[in-house]
Amino acid sequence: MQNKVNITINSRVYTVVANEDPEYLKSLGDYINGKVNIVLSEGTHVIGEKPLVLAALNICDEYFKLLNKNEPEERISKLLTENERLEAEIRAMQKAEKESGSRTSELSDELDITRKVLDETEEKIKFLEGQIKLKDSQLKKQKSEFAIREKELLDMLENK
Repeated sequence: MQNKVNITINSRVYTVVANEDPEYLKSLGDYINGKVNIVLSEGTHVIGEKPLVLAALNICDEYFKLLNKNEPEERISKLLTENERLEAEIRAMQKAEKESGSRTSELSDELDITRKVLDETEEKIKFLEGQIKLKDSQLKKQKSEFAIREKELLDMLENK
Protein backbone atom coordinates (compact mmCIF):
# COMPACT_ATOMS: atom_id res chain seq x y z
CA MET A 1 0.00 0.00 0.00
CA GLN A 2 1.40 3.37 -0.96
CA ASN A 3 1.60 6.07 1.69
CA LYS A 4 1.46 9.78 1.00
CA VAL A 5 3.50 11.87 3.44
CA ASN A 6 4.35 15.59 3.55
CA ILE A 7 7.97 16.29 4.54
CA THR A 8 9.36 19.75 5.26
CA ILE A 9 12.96 20.34 4.22
CA ASN A 10 14.52 23.81 4.42
CA SER A 11 11.10 25.41 4.95
CA ARG A 12 9.67 23.75 1.84
CA VAL A 13 7.02 21.05 1.90
CA TYR A 14 7.53 17.98 -0.28
CA THR A 15 4.93 15.29 -0.81
CA VAL A 16 6.41 11.80 -0.87
CA VAL A 17 4.50 8.74 -2.07
CA ALA A 18 6.06 5.40 -1.15
CA ASN A 19 5.33 1.92 0.22
CA GLU A 20 7.34 2.68 3.35
CA ASP A 21 5.85 3.44 6.78
CA PRO A 22 4.87 7.13 7.11
CA GLU A 23 6.87 7.49 10.35
CA TYR A 24 9.97 6.11 8.60
CA LEU A 25 9.51 8.58 5.73
CA LYS A 26 9.15 11.48 8.21
CA SER A 27 12.35 10.36 9.99
CA LEU A 28 14.18 10.45 6.64
CA GLY A 29 12.89 13.99 6.07
CA ASP A 30 13.97 15.03 9.56
CA TYR A 31 17.44 13.58 8.94
CA ILE A 32 17.80 15.47 5.64
CA ASN A 33 16.47 18.66 7.22
CA GLY A 34 19.03 18.29 10.03
CA LYS A 35 21.84 17.97 7.47
CA VAL A 36 20.55 21.08 5.61
CA ASN A 37 20.49 23.02 8.89
CA ILE A 38 24.12 22.00 9.57
CA VAL A 39 25.13 23.26 6.10
CA LEU A 40 23.24 26.52 6.68
CA SER A 41 24.79 27.04 10.11
CA GLU A 42 28.35 26.42 8.89
CA GLY A 43 28.19 28.25 5.56
CA THR A 44 28.04 31.85 4.61
CA HIS A 45 25.87 33.07 1.81
CA VAL A 46 24.36 29.63 1.20
CA ILE A 47 21.09 30.24 -0.57
CA GLY A 48 18.73 28.56 -3.01
CA GLU A 49 19.24 24.90 -3.76
CA LYS A 50 22.86 24.98 -2.61
CA PRO A 51 22.08 23.83 0.98
CA LEU A 52 20.12 20.86 -0.38
CA VAL A 53 22.93 19.87 -2.74
CA LEU A 54 25.58 20.22 -0.03
CA ALA A 55 23.44 18.23 2.44
CA ALA A 56 22.96 15.54 -0.23
CA LEU A 57 26.74 15.40 -0.75
CA ASN A 58 27.29 15.06 3.00
CA ILE A 59 24.71 12.26 3.20
CA CYS A 60 26.32 10.48 0.23
CA ASP A 61 29.72 10.85 1.91
CA GLU A 62 28.36 9.21 5.09
CA TYR A 63 26.74 6.45 3.03
CA PHE A 64 29.90 5.61 1.06
CA LYS A 65 32.04 5.67 4.20
CA LEU A 66 29.63 3.22 5.83
CA LEU A 67 29.76 0.99 2.77
CA ASN A 68 33.55 1.00 2.80
CA LYS A 69 33.64 0.48 6.56
CA ASN A 70 31.25 -2.46 6.53
CA GLU A 71 32.39 -4.27 3.36
CA PRO A 72 35.93 -3.30 2.38
CA GLU A 73 36.92 -5.01 -0.85
CA GLU A 74 40.42 -5.69 0.40
CA ARG A 75 39.08 -7.59 3.41
CA ILE A 76 36.73 -9.59 1.21
CA SER A 77 39.60 -10.40 -1.15
CA LYS A 78 41.77 -11.57 1.75
CA LEU A 79 38.94 -13.69 3.13
CA LEU A 80 38.35 -15.27 -0.28
CA THR A 81 42.06 -16.03 -0.64
CA GLU A 82 42.15 -17.50 2.87
CA ASN A 83 39.03 -19.53 2.07
CA GLU A 84 40.67 -20.95 -1.08
CA ARG A 85 43.80 -21.82 0.91
CA LEU A 86 41.75 -23.58 3.58
CA GLU A 87 39.75 -25.50 0.97
CA ALA A 88 42.99 -26.67 -0.66
CA GLU A 89 44.29 -27.71 2.76
CA ILE A 90 41.07 -29.63 3.44
CA ARG A 91 41.36 -31.43 0.09
CA ALA A 92 44.99 -32.33 0.84
CA MET A 93 44.04 -33.63 4.28
CA GLN A 94 41.16 -35.67 2.84
CA LYS A 95 43.55 -37.17 0.28
CA ALA A 96 46.11 -37.96 2.99
CA GLU A 97 43.37 -39.48 5.14
CA LYS A 98 42.22 -41.65 2.23
CA GLU A 99 45.79 -42.79 1.53
CA SER A 100 46.34 -43.38 5.23
CA GLY A 101 43.18 -45.47 5.39
CA SER A 102 44.41 -47.51 2.45
CA ARG A 103 47.84 -47.99 4.05
CA THR A 104 46.18 -48.86 7.36
CA SER A 105 44.18 -51.57 5.61
CA GLU A 106 47.35 -52.97 4.02
CA LEU A 107 49.16 -52.95 7.35
CA SER A 108 46.18 -54.60 9.04
CA ASP A 109 46.28 -57.39 6.45
CA GLU A 110 50.03 -57.78 6.97
CA LEU A 111 49.49 -57.91 10.73
CA ASP A 112 46.87 -60.66 10.35
CA ILE A 113 49.26 -62.73 8.20
CA THR A 114 52.11 -62.15 10.66
CA ARG A 115 49.89 -63.24 13.57
CA LYS A 116 48.97 -66.44 11.72
CA VAL A 117 52.63 -67.17 11.00
CA LEU A 118 53.47 -66.44 14.65
CA ASP A 119 50.71 -68.76 15.89
CA GLU A 120 51.94 -71.53 13.56
CA THR A 121 55.52 -70.94 14.69
CA GLU A 122 54.50 -71.08 18.37
CA GLU A 123 52.71 -74.38 17.71
CA LYS A 124 55.85 -75.75 16.01
CA ILE A 125 57.97 -74.58 18.95
CA LYS A 126 55.66 -76.33 21.42
CA PHE A 127 55.79 -79.49 19.29
CA LEU A 128 59.60 -79.33 19.05
CA GLU A 129 59.91 -78.68 22.80
CA GLY A 130 57.79 -81.80 23.35
CA GLN A 131 60.09 -83.70 20.98
CA ILE A 132 63.14 -82.43 22.86
CA LYS A 133 61.66 -83.59 26.18
CA LEU A 134 60.85 -86.95 24.65
CA LYS A 135 64.37 -87.31 23.22
CA ASP A 136 65.89 -86.19 26.55
CA SER A 137 63.80 -88.82 28.30
CA GLN A 138 64.85 -91.47 25.77
CA LEU A 139 68.49 -90.36 26.10
CA LYS A 140 68.34 -90.64 29.90
CA LYS A 141 66.77 -94.08 29.59
CA GLN A 142 69.46 -95.19 27.13
CA LYS A 143 72.20 -93.76 29.34
CA SER A 144 70.71 -95.60 32.27
CA GLU A 145 70.52 -98.84 30.26
CA PHE A 146 74.05 -98.27 28.97
CA ALA A 147 75.29 -97.75 32.54
CA ILE A 148 73.55 -100.94 33.64
CA ARG A 149 75.04 -102.96 30.76
CA GLU A 150 78.45 -101.45 31.31
CA LYS A 151 78.29 -102.46 34.94
CA GLU A 152 77.14 -105.95 33.97
CA LEU A 153 80.03 -106.23 31.52
CA LEU A 154 82.54 -105.02 34.08
CA ASP A 155 81.12 -107.44 36.60
CA MET A 156 81.38 -110.27 34.08
CA LEU A 157 84.92 -109.37 33.28
CA GLU A 158 85.86 -109.34 36.90
CA ASN A 159 84.25 -112.69 37.53
CA LYS A 160 86.17 -114.40 34.76
